[in-house]
Amino acid sequence: MALQAKKTRRKRQEKEAALTEATKEETKRLNAEIPKTLHNKLKMFAASRETKITDVVIKALNEYMSKNSNE
Repeated sequence: MALQAKKTRRKRQEKEAALTEATKEETKRLNAEIPKTLHNKLKMFAASRETKITDVVIKALNEYMSKNSNE
């Protein structure tokens, strides 16, 4: 029985990152002026959940539009 080095998770993580990147939807930039206090709250909210501000905004916009859709 020969000893073998333990495989690292790095390969799996790299594969998952590449797959995520390959299937990522094309994006467009959105610039919006918001009050400084709201931006600070948004920044703290995202940081407390260890996520990106962009992800919080996308989720909030999707939820708002689905709740307020006339269809």
